[in-house]
Amino acid sequence: MTIKMKQSTKMDNIPFSGIRKVFEAAGELEKQGKDIINLGIGRPNFDTPAHIKEAAKKALDDGMVFYTSNYGTEELRQAVAEKLKRDNGLDYQMSDVIVAVGANQAVSIAMTALLDPGDEVLVPNPSWLHYFYCADLVGARTVSYPLLEENEFNVVPEDIERLITPKTKMIIVNSPNNPTGSLLSRESLQAIADIAVKHDLIVLSDEIYEKLIYDDGVHYSIASLDGMKDRTILIHGVSKSYSMTGWRIGFAISSNKEFISAMIRVLQYTVTCANSFAQYGAEAAMRGPQDCVEDMRVEFDRRRKLVYARINQIEGLSCIAPKGAFYCFVNVKRLGLSDEEASAYYLNQAGVAMIPGSAFGEYGAGYLRVAFSNSYENIEKAMDRIAEATRALFNKK
Repeated sequence: MTIKMKQSTKMDNIPFSGIRKVFEAAGELEKQGKDIINLGIGRPNFDTPAHIKEAAKKALDDGMVFYTSNYGTEELRQAVAEKLKRDNGLDYQMSDVIVAVGANQAVSIAMTALLDPGDEVLVPNPSWLHYFYCADLVGARTVSYPLLEENEFNVVPEDIERLITPKTKMIIVNSPNNPTGSLLSRESLQAIADIAVKHDLIVLSDEIYEKLIYDDGVHYSIASLDGMKDRTILIHGVSKSYSMTGWRIGFAISSNKEFISAMIRVLQYTVTCANSFAQYGAEAAMRGPQDCVEDMRVEFDRRRKLVYARINQIEGLSCIAPKGAFYCFVNVKRLGLSDEEASAYYLNQAGVAMIPGSAFGEYGAGYLRVAFSNSYENIEKAMDRIAEATRALFNKK
């Protein structure tokens, strides 16, 4: 009997992740015995610090294996509020914090709770594609504002202002940025804040990479600017700074009680609560020694300098120095290949997995995202392979 039922029509425009396509292709080559160096994966390669794991183990031993409050444990939420005061100069209460199943879910509950079908969301492009498709899933329409290399992938306020319509409800801010590694200055954030206040917009500020900043860069939270706290939802988490990607603990934070009330109702009817014992590990991350974070940041910086120097020595490739996160956005336009073709070429010819920039939006076309979250030794080897494969490509022409 033929089943006539089909998927929801809203899924017709939701693609599979372009990042996962590269991972799957790399996995197939590995099954064939090929040595693949993965510079595509957006996670630290470090183990979670020992004191964090011990806290989670103790929670298990102490029987902390049941549901927590939908909001998360009081101890973790208070620790997040203390962190925001200590690190960002922001005054939040425990009641302003929701513990979600990773920053990804924090973004999802915010969009589900606050957007209606037909609302417009301004999204940086290129950027993490979850912003686009979490909005699409609730029937909102995303409108891209460009981040261009000629502006060091920074925001041009006029590009945002001209895109605003009566349907615009939310603007996404991501600094440091995935995939470009750019860092918004206080002046840029102030310009976005002025636009948000002028047009009465909600701001979703993803600050998950805030601890991973280099050179003379400084992280500023847009929520710290005048008139912004009550209209901003902060997205934070422990995945990147503490190498806890698999723990799935993130935070949605807002002093706007209506926003919190709406978001917690979405969380109640989707996942109920975040993992109980993982929350105790996250609390230890927030309250415990922070030297582990700095140690990882210093090592990321060493790798960043390696990738930046080596890429710019290769004829046909270039990149600007990222100010944050753990990505270089490499310009491959001189190769005479599309970014998808370049990604496939380096994977098959050099055994190096990198993500095509177009996977992060149309303004990412012509670039490859290189994650320096692999070991220094593997990155050195990958740079040698990329250089050799690039020379071979030009020699064919």
